Amino acid sequence: MTNVLDIASLQGRWLFAKEKVLAQNVANANTPGYKTANVVPFEAMMHDIGLQMTSTSPLHLRAEVSQVGSYAQEDAGDGATFYSGGDVNLDQEMLKSSEVMRDYALNASVVKTFHSMISQAARG
Repeated sequence: MTNVLDIASLQGRWLFAKEKVLAQNVANANTPGYKTANVVPFEAMMHDIGLQMTSTSPLHLRAEVSQVGSYAQEDAGDGATFYSGGDVNLDQEMLKSSEVMRDYALNASVVKTFHSMISQAARG
């Protein structure tokens, strides 16, 4: 899976899953005992897929790819427990939601630009 469009599609599905989890967190903010859920970061998911950098010439510089942090899911909350007994911080969830919206826009822009490049190359 090295195609730009495949990666953009994968990220789109990941963003959808993240948006769904954020919506569930917000919907259950007042549910007694509800714990904030989160998804695995996209970078860690891409690392699990095993994309490898390749070179076409032995003269190319070799890039050492470092590990992408720990796979253990960090606690999504800030440790605070609210009156309902849950740990959903609505401010943090709204910030995450705006990050997802920004990432959707960036993803769409990359796909649009790549499509434009392919179309121009096909026209000659």
